[in-house]
Amino acid sequence: MDTPERSSLSAPPRAPIPVKAAVVLLWAMVAAMAWLVAVSAVMTSFRVSTRFSGSASALAFVEPLLFLAVAAATGLAAVKVWTGRDWARRSVVIVCATVLVTALATRAGLTFGTGLAGTLVILALLVLLALPVSQRWCDKGSDCHSPRIGEREEPPFLVVALLVLVWAGVVFALQTGTRAVLADDGSDWLGLVLVAAAVVHAALNIGMTGRRKWGWLGTVGLSAVYTLWLVAAAVAFGAGGGPWMVPAALALVPVAFLWALLKPETKSWCRPASRARRRG
Repeated sequence: MDTPERSSLSAPPRAPIPVKAAVVLLWAMVAAMAWLVAVSAVMTSFRVSTRFSGSASALAFVEPLLFLAVAAATGLAAVKVWTGRDWARRSVVIVCATVLVTALATRAGLTFGTGLAGTLVILALLVLLALPVSQRWCDKGSDCHSPRIGEREEPPFLVVALLVLVWAGVVFALQTGTRAVLADDGSDWLGLVLVAAAVVHAALNIGMTGRRKWGWLGTVGLSAVYTLWLVAAAVAFGAGGGPWMVPAALALVPVAFLWALLKPETKSWCRPASRARRRG
C-alpha cells in the first residue's frame, strides 16, 4: 500500500546526454594525452642520451611533464563536470573557446587529418557544455542539478577565466622557454626569462586558487608592470618610427587582466572577509 512518504520520494536526477557525451570526450582526450606522454617521454630519453647532459637533461623532461599535467587536469575536469561543479564546466568552455579561436586564426585546426579532427572534438565539447541542459546540471539553484554537486561556494566567472588563462599561459611559457634554452641558438636568456616568469605566475596562481590575498596582489602588480612596459615600448617604437602597434595591441592583454582583477567579485573572492576577520 502506498504511503505519503513513499509517494513523495523521487529518483535523483540523472546526468543529461550532453553531459555524458562531454565526459566521454574528456576521458578520450585523457587517454590520447596519456599516449602522448609516453611517446614524448621515450623521445626525450633518446634525445637526452645523445645530446644533453647535466641540468639540460633534467630540463628536457619538462615537456612530457607538462603533457602529464594537462592530462591530469583534463581528468579532474571530467570528474568535476560529472559531479556538477560549475567551475569545471566553465573552465572547459573557456579552454575550448581559446583553443578553437587560436586553431582557426593560425589555420592549424583546418589541416586535413589530426588538425581538423581535433577542431571538431573541441567544438563538440564547447557546444555540449554550453547547452542550457548542461548549465542546469551544474547549477545549485536548478531542480535538475547533479545530486553530487556539494555545498562548496562556486568562484565567479571572472575568477575562473583568470585562473584558466593564467595556467594556460604558464604551460605555454614553460614549453616555449625550455625549448629556447635547449635550442642552443643564442636565445638561452629569453628562455630563462620565460621559465622564471612561468614559475612566478604558477606560484601566484596557486595563491589565487587558495583565495590568498598575496596571490591576487602579486598578479595585479605583474599585470601593471607588463602594461607599463608594453606602453613604454610602444612609445619608444613610435618615436623611432618602428612598429608601435604591436606592443600597443599586446598591452590590451594585461589591461584586460587588471580590469578583471580589480572587479569587486574578484577582490572579494581572493580576500574572503579578510580571512573571516582573522578567524575571529
